[in-house]
Amino acid sequence: MISKVISGNEAVALGVKLSRVKVIAIYPITPQTYIIEELAAMRDKGELDAEVIRVESEHSAMAAVYGAASAGVRVYTATASQGLLYMHEMIWWVAGSRIPIVMTVGTRAVGAPWNIWNEHTDFMSERDSGWIMAFASTPQEALDLTIQAFKISEDERVFLPMMVGMDGFILSHTKTRVYIPSQEEVDSFLPPRKQPYVLDPEDPVDIGNMFQPIDYMKFRHSMHLAMLNSKEVIKEIGKEYEKKVVPVGSYSSLNESYKLDDAEYALVSMGAWSLDAMQVVDELRNMGVKIGLYRIRYVRPWDEEDIKRKLGDKDGILVLDRSVSFGRGGHLYLELKATLPDVNIKG
Repeated sequence: MISKVISGNEAVALGVKLSRVKVIAIYPITPQTYIIEELAAMRDKGELDAEVIRVESEHSAMAAVYGAASAGVRVYTATASQGLLYMHEMIWWVAGSRIPIVMTVGTRAVGAPWNIWNEHTDFMSERDSGWIMAFASTPQEALDLTIQAFKISEDERVFLPMMVGMDGFILSHTKTRVYIPSQEEVDSFLPPRKQPYVLDPEDPVDIGNMFQPIDYMKFRHSMHLAMLNSKEVIKEIGKEYEKKVVPVGSYSSLNESYKLDDAEYALVSMGAWSLDAMQVVDELRNMGVKIGLYRIRYVRPWDEEDIKRKLGDKDGILVLDRSVSFGRGGHLYLELKATLPDVNIKG
């Protein structure tokens, strides 16, 4: 393992390379473009043994990796903002087909008005689609979650796609020290991709075909159960990652707590500004305020049990959102309020 000062985009590209991805569909959109530029450069220099497909749109990017993953290979793509909205149809096709795919979303505000800066609306708009959804708070975590995402998505107890969110510009372009595992360490953690149902001319199967209504609802329920099952899978894989791959960070739980044990109040956040929130917690504690932080790392699955255990006894909770459901409130606020209806929560 070595350490380098690199950006979130560079960290993700290295995570994809170390995961031995075989097909990458690329289409540029700020702020994730440098991820796919870096992967394309790795391919040209012979550092990455993968097929890089230059497509004409984000919709085609997801369609391309959907086809490749259905044939049984490990795939990757990345997008942001309007690009994620453009591939929205294919997002649902992939999840409904139970095809393991990993994607990075460099979060960015959705127009109009035109805006390239950071917001979580694009990412949060997909929380009902059937994808596992994690969100990084540092470039280190962006790399680590990317590698873990392949193993989580490909686990036979899950078989759902997974997206990893990363704050546009704040993480995608900001450089910090990142510990980079060796190929041998990642290989010891992440086995070759296996899936029992693949498109094979010698053994034909249907994927995503017509279902009768009663069977359709059973299938959708199976997706819901797989999402619930993924909680334990995520914890199990996180512990294995800590043991085999990286000596920094903690991945044995879905979310992260900071000075919550004796806290009377709590902040709840997601993403890069969680580190700023930790500093605020320290400053308020120096002033005598018993406050802590709960950082959401996984939006889906939603760890209701841990949230009730860690936040259910607090006198007040302030939720910091970077997205909103118009007419209702911030997305994280609504999730927290549904989980803790009797707690004083402000968003």
